[in-house]
Amino acid sequence: MRFTRRVGALPAAVAIVLVVAASGSVPAFGRTDRTGADPASAPCSDSAKAKAAIAKVWKQSEKILGVPVLKPPAQTLCFVDTSKYKKSGPYTIAFASQGPTNSWASSSDAYVRYVANRNHVKLAYASANGDATKQVGNVQDLLAQNPDALLIQPMSSAIQALVHQAAQRNIPVVVCTGQLPDTNDIVSTVNRDYTLNGTLFAQWIVKQLHGKGEIAMISGIPGVPTAELQYQAAKAFFAKYPGIKIMTHQYDNWSPTQAKTVAASVLVKYPNLKAIWSDSSFTDVGVVQAYTAAHKPIPFVTGDSSNAFLRVAKKYDVKFALSAYPPEQCGQAVDVVLQILKGKPVLNQVPPASAVYTHAQLDKYYRPDCTDNLWVPSSLPSAILKQLKLC
Repeated sequence: MRFTRRVGALPAAVAIVLVVAASGSVPAFGRTDRTGADPASAPCSDSAKAKAAIAKVWKQSEKILGVPVLKPPAQTLCFVDTSKYKKSGPYTIAFASQGPTNSWASSSDAYVRYVANRNHVKLAYASANGDATKQVGNVQDLLAQNPDALLIQPMSSAIQALVHQAAQRNIPVVVCTGQLPDTNDIVSTVNRDYTLNGTLFAQWIVKQLHGKGEIAMISGIPGVPTAELQYQAAKAFFAKYPGIKIMTHQYDNWSPTQAKTVAASVLVKYPNLKAIWSDSSFTDVGVVQAYTAAHKPIPFVTGDSSNAFLRVAKKYDVKFALSAYPPEQCGQAVDVVLQILKGKPVLNQVPPASAVYTHAQLDKYYRPDCTDNLWVPSSLPSAILKQLKLC
């Protein structure tokens, strides 16, 4: 999850959740047996349908960018038996949020409230205000309210002991826009696949450069999984193409200001760059600013999907490939929680609806009537977008 920058249609994600699996029991993703103890959460059954659901997301994304379809990396994909959590409503869902520290996070919280209200769910909300230590206390307070389920935007692994407490109390835990890989106690994770995003961007760059050229790589915050996992996936793919020369890898903390500074330095030191691999549209905005200020041709760029970048991309005719990291993911996770509380099997890793597109589809996603702070495409109703002063 992106701690400082940000912590699609619902039916597609929910449809995946409702598929019933059948087969032998296996550990769920991120569930390990290192302690020798049985997982506190429900058993997870392997399913070819689960793997097919994830493979479909990869195939659809790669098809849009016109790159070869790859086999997704090996991982445990399965459906969790949630029958032990079944109970009658009305429900109270505790939501440990990153907090509305920026426009992405504010949109995320707003969508969670929207989905909760639409489903007549009581939401016990706690904002960490971007503070991982505060989130620990928030989860303690939320569990003291004895909610029916716990939804978390994890900011650090410090909350894992509390996640275990929740599981021991038969309170299902769902994670959104982040990962807690070293615990046995999560029922489901709703998060855009970092490996997919990083690989997609690398595939597209290789295609544009016909497998040959100098590139730079710019990531967000050092050590944060959202940055590191995408970078490692892209680096591994580029390694298959010796004609692609990675001249440098830098970090910009997902700050347009720092991105401009980094890009300005990079373009001077490496004047022959043909592409800049990035995981963020914040980075892309900085790259465009640096190159236009230097009166240099803008290289191919990649990243996520913000109105701010699309505005400058349209102005300067930037060539790009983007994959949205939707603020709606935690709202989609509310629907997953409701399936759990109804005792229906859920996928242990739910891929959220996420737009993938290039400069050729810019006008389809760009919202000139909205501010730079809008993350596109948005599923928020126009009334809420107006309330948030996004449109």
